[in-house]
Amino acid sequence: MAKENQADKILVVSSTPDLLEMVKAAVGSSMQVSYAANQQEGLDKARKELPLMIVLGYLEPQGSAFKLHRKLREGWITRNIPLLVVDVDHARRVLSMEEGLQIEAEGYISLAGKDGIASVSRLAEPIVRLREKLQSRLRERANPFKDAVLDPDVFCITWEQVPGRGAFEMQQEKLVEDARRAARDGKVHAVSVTDNPGGNPAISTEILCTELKKLGIEPLVHLAFRDKNRNQCESLLYGLAALDVRNLLLLTGDYPAGGGFKGKARPVFDLDSVQGLQLVQQMNSGVELEVMGKKSTLAPTDFFAGASVSPFKQTEAELMGQYYKLKKKIEAGANFIITQLGYDARKFHELITWLKVNGYNAPVLANIYVLPYGAAKTMNGNQIPGAVVTDKLLTTIDEERKAEDKGREARLLRAAKMYAIAKGMGYSGAHIGGHGLTYEMLEYILGKGKELASNWQEFVSEFDFPQEKGFYCFARDPKTGLNLTEEAPKVEKPVAPPIFWFSALAHRLLFNPNSILFKMLMPLSHRIDKTHKLKRMFGWSEHQAKVAMFNCLNCGDCGLFDVAYLCPTSQCPKGQRNGPCGGSHDGWCEVYPGEKKCIWVKAYRRLLATKATDEIGARIVPPIDWELWETSSWLNFYNGRDHVAKRLGIKPPESKKPVEGKKPPEQVVNKKAGTPEKQVAKKA
Repeated sequence: MAKENQADKILVVSSTPDLLEMVKAAVGSSMQVSYAANQQEGLDKARKELPLMIVLGYLEPQGSAFKLHRKLREGWITRNIPLLVVDVDHARRVLSMEEGLQIEAEGYISLAGKDGIASVSRLAEPIVRLREKLQSRLRERANPFKDAVLDPDVFCITWEQVPGRGAFEMQQEKLVEDARRAARDGKVHAVSVTDNPGGNPAISTEILCTELKKLGIEPLVHLAFRDKNRNQCESLLYGLAALDVRNLLLLTGDYPAGGGFKGKARPVFDLDSVQGLQLVQQMNSGVELEVMGKKSTLAPTDFFAGASVSPFKQTEAELMGQYYKLKKKIEAGANFIITQLGYDARKFHELITWLKVNGYNAPVLANIYVLPYGAAKTMNGNQIPGAVVTDKLLTTIDEERKAEDKGREARLLRAAKMYAIAKGMGYSGAHIGGHGLTYEMLEYILGKGKELASNWQEFVSEFDFPQEKGFYCFARDPKTGLNLTEEAPKVEKPVAPPIFWFSALAHRLLFNPNSILFKMLMPLSHRIDKTHKLKRMFGWSEHQAKVAMFNCLNCGDCGLFDVAYLCPTSQCPKGQRNGPCGGSHDGWCEVYPGEKKCIWVKAYRRLLATKATDEIGARIVPPIDWELWETSSWLNFYNGRDHVAKRLGIKPPESKKPVEGKKPPEQVVNKKAGTPEKQVAKKA
């Protein structure tokens, strides 16, 4: 069982119960108040309960409060918890003058009256002062980015910074200085730092974000799964939690570029963004462990995690794949969404419409990139995966750069109008970036955007940049130029080769728990699985057949069920099992443009033939269990080891041994729900 959430608890540590009563009166019913009467009890409760704040009063014997203060501030677990020192009696001060000079700067308040003692019977003035001081200290644990994203009356602003390669370079110096400016002025709610941008090595985002936190501004850590396996991701997240860095943007990541040490780095992609969100959600609930037969639960983290989506895809198959995967991201725990890069107002509105039509209230930030001609030309040539700049927009920017200022004013005004449109459409904020974007430029965009927001509909026509034969989910609204809630007609044609139909038939016959062949093969597979020689021969034969049909890599945790009988391990360079990444272009794979179609585009077209495209978003697929690598996926399925068997409720044979004196329940499958159920055997 996960630990109780302590996000709304205050711990009072004092030998005088009067302080406890005062704190209770100050916070009312809005928060829980826990109490410890001595130094050791206070330290134990602080470590176990992880309160939002600690209120430290006088402790017996004299000097105990000072010792506890030092242990709290030096402790790995407790060092980031705000601490308020409260005197209630001039005669018994919490800290002596000498001790007070030795501690770090802390919140302090004296509630003692004229006679030197604060009495519970004279609460009015002390309680008001205590309440104000408590609120001041609690603000130190607040998450301004989270509060801004979730507040419907606030338009949240994040400023994207791109780190460079090297430890002591001017790019890093500028990034830190930009963050310092943003922290001072308070117009930006978080500074976002990209993770190895473009698939090239750079100074680590988690290190930079930890430094930004010290400047007094919330960092937004980009965590790309391109370079890290699941263990490293979990380790990194624990480190961030310990340093009180809480905001995350989880991304699949661009494919590695060729700028690594002695060539291109090996891609990892052990998790995708959906599975990463599940990991974060589990950590926020408290990870349950079992070591040496003993169960324990780790202290919960407090991450606020988001994901990205691209509504700017050109083809129906690509676009619907993005939305199916977005559904999974929200269900996996995404707290907010940031769009990919594009400049089509109707596409921006399409995302908001899709969320509304499907009953999701996830807050969304619009990606606003200040676009000079050089970057526009690169994006137009599909050299930055996922970024969409049409020929029409490129021509417009080319004309603008003929001005005396090389188009600077025009591109800043375009960004301000995008801000106004996003705010008018109902976006929760803007994610603003751009190469060489100074703080003065950012201020102009924010100021001008607010000024134009009331007339945002006037600018929609200026962002009419559809892609050639581009698909939209919803019918066009002729009045606004945006979208109706009525779905647009589908245009893709089914493309289902014979191997698809053969695979579908084979899977129905062999892997459907209700089929006769399944019931015959299950006991046979149990016998094969127990004999090493038979198991090797069976696995080799299976692998040879699947290599010929599916280019199988023998992962042992087969994903054919999940991608319309296409292998995501061998046929997708990023191994995506929950839907497409954001890098495809015109249906082509990001890594092999013009050579290989994205497997999720192919899967969508195959499923059109059976009117089952919703299967793409039907369930979250777990990552590969690498313990099964180079073993028979058939045997793993029939013996309850792979992810599909677990989903269908197929148990390992040893778990079906009858309890002595009882007849085991028969396992059947609910035909309507497609899930296993228990049917108790009737007595004779």
